[in-house]
Amino acid sequence: MVDAPSLKDWKIKYEEWTGIAVPLFKEGKAKDAMAQYPWFTTQGEPFTKLSKPLSEARVGLVTTGGYSIEGEQEPMRAYPTFGDEVPQVRRIPMDVDRSRLRIDHPGYDHKYAEEDMNANLPFDRLNELVEEGVIGSLSNETIMLMGLQPNVEPLIEQAIPEIVGAFQQDEVDLVLLVPS
Repeated sequence: MVDAPSLKDWKIKYEEWTGIAVPLFKEGKAKDAMAQYPWFTTQGEPFTKLSKPLSEARVGLVTTGGYSIEGEQEPMRAYPTFGDEVPQVRRIPMDVDRSRLRIDHPGYDHKYAEEDMNANLPFDRLNELVEEGVIGSLSNETIMLMGLQPNVEPLIEQAIPEIVGAFQQDEVDLVLLVPS
């Protein structure tokens, strides 16, 4: 992995930060904790040029909205973890009955997502782009994560390879990331 040396250096800073951050989170001072967060920067170019016209491309969707399917999937962990827990990844079929979706994420105001799910889960907008011929097709599933994953090491080493593998299996050409 290209980022392995910088990830190792980052982990030292992260562990120092958790000593400061965990008590602040417990006091309800998440904003103060995150103001001191040691952001990780990848090495190299994170983007790749699309090898075909967008109108022929298969598009995948990743969102950090923290959704799960009521009655079918366990709720996502609704709190940040500071250890080495692997971020939970949920696969949501693009044709899911939206009335069964619930937002487990406590870290953002759900008002706009509840008014219009397309605010952070743009199924309708993407389907419109397919109908208009702007994009070729959509992946069969969207990938759901819980935002606020302070320890990026298990995200980079375990969750991202799982996500990439799922999209490769579905022959996805590009991925839209929608943060919440």
